[in-house]
Amino acid sequence: MSQGDRPSNEPRQALAGLRVVEFSAAMAGPWIGRFLAWCGAEVIRVESRKRPDVVRLYVPPWDRELGIQPRLSPWFTDWNAGKRFVTLDLRQPLAVELAKRLVARSDIAIENYSAGVMDKLGLGYEELQQGNGELVMLSSSGFGDTGPCRRYVTWGPNIEALSGMSRLSGFPSRECTLTQYAYPDAISALHGLVAVLAALDHRRRGGGGQYINLSQYEATVAGFGHVMMEYLALGQEPERMGNRSRSAAPHGCYPCRGEDRWCAISVATDSEWEHLCRVLGKPEWQSEPRFASLAARMEHAQALDDVIAARTRVRKDYELMTALQEAGVAAGVVQNVEDLARHDAHLAARDFFEQIEHMAKGVVTATGIPLGLRGTPGHSGRAGAGVGEDNDFVFGSLLGMTPDEVERAVAAGAIEPADEP
Repeated sequence: MSQGDRPSNEPRQALAGLRVVEFSAAMAGPWIGRFLAWCGAEVIRVESRKRPDVVRLYVPPWDRELGIQPRLSPWFTDWNAGKRFVTLDLRQPLAVELAKRLVARSDIAIENYSAGVMDKLGLGYEELQQGNGELVMLSSSGFGDTGPCRRYVTWGPNIEALSGMSRLSGFPSRECTLTQYAYPDAISALHGLVAVLAALDHRRRGGGGQYINLSQYEATVAGFGHVMMEYLALGQEPERMGNRSRSAAPHGCYPCRGEDRWCAISVATDSEWEHLCRVLGKPEWQSEPRFASLAARMEHAQALDDVIAARTRVRKDYELMTALQEAGVAAGVVQNVEDLARHDAHLAARDFFEQIEHMAKGVVTATGIPLGLRGTPGHSGRAGAGVGEDNDFVFGSLLGMTPDEVERAVAAGAIEPADEP
């Protein structure tokens, strides 16, 4: 639902009136547009059938036998809700010209192609600024546009390894591991979002447009400041600790009754240790020398984990969590997706899950955005749009092209045909 489609009695959204053009793929770029669209900006995403976005190609869950369905990929639905979609083959000069006209009528351009691609296409910042002197443009690439690695193509897992995230992930007895989620994408997207909002504020104060070049590698490395300080201070490489902590013991996930049910527990003080012992029915643990202090508990962490697991294994997860929390001990159930969607009272109270219009599935339940704008509440717009779904609106109504002009652009291959309804 666009801002213009929303009921007139609803509060105006925070970014209403802003128009964004996205030249993006995967998550690092689209996730920025997702936040902006949730806050009311009109976000237009440029796609091409020649180079389809990888997240459109993910097979939707439970329907693997149906094959790839570009409107139903769950990650595409999530990361691109509330946007408009147009198709341009940017290798065609006319398509580049149309992209420039679109950016000239917009406030923000976001791209996360490999460094230098936009310049090669004739869509670099200097080119685009000639048509829009107030343009705010963000380029988000693996290494930024300078430095010896600038030409390398990256994905989130590459950056996880290079940044040290993989080196620190996992249990000490095992090899290092990837997170399987590509966290650098989300990290760099949030850095990019803040940079775009800061640039908009700068422009609002009369500073004009500007170009932001973001290195996803640097954004990820910046998240490891504490372990870098450890190395600089002690001169030793930080260890891979698994679920252990340098400031708490016990600290980990402990089995509960049932199949694959767990409760995370963290004890940092002797007082918390006393309460944990009482809740688990083992007050005598307090007098054991190997558990008598935090230092002793950390020294005997494995033995500590074993005795606690033997007691938690017979408890129900939520019952144990509640008892520990009421006793002042940090504890939380290790929730699965069903728990999040159906049992998490906190997410429900904050209306985190939204009912949104999916253009292929009807009304669906979807994850929202972790923001709470009380004065200008946001909303996830429509999802599941087809490739080129908004060609008619954007090229006809927004750019003012006549049907004959659009037809000629399609015949020339600049505008690619939209999906059949």
